[in-house]
Amino acid sequence: MPRIIARLCIGIMLLLAHASAVQAQMNFLPEIRAGISARGVDGGGNLLDPGRIGDANVELLFTAPDLNAWTVIGELRPHLGATVSFRGQDSYAYAGLSWTVQAPVLPVFVEASLGGVARSALISAPQNDPSRNFGCAIGVRAAGSVGLNLPAGASLIATVEHMPDFGACGVARANTNVGVRLGLRF
Repeated sequence: MPRIIARLCIGIMLLLAHASAVQAQMNFLPEIRAGISARGVDGGGNLLDPGRIGDANVELLFTAPDLNAWTVIGELRPHLGATVSFRGQDSYAYAGLSWTVQAPVLPVFVEASLGGVARSALISAPQNDPSRNFGCAIGVRAAGSVGLNLPAGASLIATVEHMPDFGACGVARANTNVGVRLGLRF
């Protein structure tokens, strides 16, 4: 019995060593971003008020080599992210595509993202609330970013995101947020 367990452990270690070598060649998850944001900046008021900051964001950017064949300049990558509100507002998850274009000489890049968003109201709103509707809790997310490449694969990114619901709940609403994130490339 101990020999079987030892062989099994050795086999698992060899598989893990092979998997990490394959992952290093594929570089499936080349970038992770995290930061904070202020919600509802389209409503006016003082944008620089620290009391407006109430969200934390995490975003994963993946590599899909076949997608880059479609772009002449830049890099087209799928993304998956989530924003959690610490102020009692809706949290949301989103997914889509990001197109990143690096400046030729400067350590600066711009990025455009488009995809879908699912808000926590889909689950947490009262039973007859319009927010539980498919059109209100599921929507579109568009974002634009400007970033500065830092040493050691890091970047500092300023982002503006806009999430309209196109009147799916009876009244056209939109939410525009601004944030700052730190990105790490592997």
